[in-house]
Amino acid sequence: MSNSNDIHGGSSIVDIKELEGDGKLTIVHSYGNNGFRIAKEGYDGSQLLLPRMRFDWNPPHWQDITIKDLSPILADPIPPLLIMGLGEAPQGLLPQLQADLHQKGVSLEIMSTPAACRTWNVLLSEGRHAAVALLAIA
Repeated sequence: MSNSNDIHGGSSIVDIKELEGDGKLTIVHSYGNNGFRIAKEGYDGSQLLLPRMRFDWNPPHWQDITIKDLSPILADPIPPLLIMGLGEAPQGLLPQLQADLHQKGVSLEIMSTPAACRTWNVLLSEGRHAAVALLAIA
């Protein structure tokens, strides 16, 4: 019996995509002291994460964050979900940012930095394409 999706000439069943970055999943191991331990490496300050990419982040005050401040993690392909960890206990929503992200097809979830770290690790374990923006906490 022949399979038309045979790897020796037919159409492929699975397309393998080359991943950017160093190949390590950006699991958040710890947070605090104004930094994070991500993929077993220590980083000072706030961070932007994709499943296999990390960027140092110097955002304005959380109330003033715009879509431009998130540009490193909104490159193609745009993640359908953005988790934002906005400190110990976020005090509000970002309606303009949420509307701007919605225009790009991105859902925004705002939570504390600790909750965002836990949620991010679950999303990674599920293989979800998402992004996270994490404000460092003391």
